[in-house]
Amino acid sequence: MTVALPPALSQLVGRLVLTGRYTDEGEVVREALRMLERQEFDESPALEAAILEGVHAPHVPYDASVLERIRRNARAQA
Repeated sequence: MTVALPPALSQLVGRLVLTGRYTDEGEVVREALRMLERQEFDESPALEAAILEGVHAPHVPYDASVLERIRRNARAQA
């Protein structure tokens, strides 16, 4: 597979390889894809906390203030 990156991303990959943390460009891309996969398919702790809060909370009419409170609590627990 061949991937074309814009100059800024190509430079980022090069800098990451130069740190010594990655052996080559392919390793940088593989790690980035693993991170994306975890982000896309794994539940985040913040999401889990928000779901549990909803399960254990008494019924409250849903409005924008409730959503904002859930987001603040999730960020605090992340």
